[in-house]
Amino acid sequence: MPDIAFWKTGKGKPLVLLPGFGETKEVWQEFAPELSHDCEIWCPDLPGFGESPALKQGFTLQDVALVLADWLRIHKIENACLIGHSLGGYIALEMAANTAAKPRALGLFHSTAFADSPEKRVNRDKTAEFIAKHGAPTFIQSFVAPLFAAKNRESCQAEINELIRRGSQNSKESLIGYTMAMKNRGDHMNTLKDFKEPKLMICGEQDPAVPLEASLKHQQVVTAFHQLPDCGHMGMFEKQAESQSIINKFMRSLAVNR
Repeated sequence: MPDIAFWKTGKGKPLVLLPGFGETKEVWQEFAPELSHDCEIWCPDLPGFGESPALKQGFTLQDVALVLADWLRIHKIENACLIGHSLGGYIALEMAANTAAKPRALGLFHSTAFADSPEKRVNRDKTAEFIAKHGAPTFIQSFVAPLFAAKNRESCQAEINELIRRGSQNSKESLIGYTMAMKNRGDHMNTLKDFKEPKLMICGEQDPAVPLEASLKHQQVVTAFHQLPDCGHMGMFEKQAESQSIINKFMRSLAVNR
């Protein structure tokens, strides 16, 4: 049994919220309750982050997807909607493509179906080298704030501090492992196109990690596409109410569990 740490709240249609790179299940702590009136929300720690044990070094995102699919099966989480933030979106796509746990619906939250560009792959290597040299706390301290649009950093300072506090507790081995797994992941645009169930995409107009230009290329292949003005990569904090409203509307649009 995969020893995946998680928390859950609410009753109704199952919704699994997957955190992003260096994040833990607590990233959804203030966000999920507003979604829980009609949904059963499951918030896991990814393997190697938070309280979930790490996979062996050299793991792929497909390996992570298989572990989470097994976790879904064991907890009898059936016909779930998977919504993933950033890295979580990459894993949701892997689960849709490569596991038996076919989601009822799929959501990319500041994420992308594209593989890394050559430039991005070079930057992943530089990130891994930085983490190896300076450690997790130094990396996380430099990494988190720039994910927020500049105008939102002051108002979101408490959230930034908490993300830094929790993210700094992750091991440098897991951070490096996921950095290389993201670098080596495949392109999943065809996965997204071929996925026949409802598909949601939420993007930030000022996202430094997933540029708006790239996000717009998904617009024709998803069921619902939303771009958040004055928002960077962290819509669950920067545009909390708007993001909650979008997801609630999307979940209400889903048919009763099959």
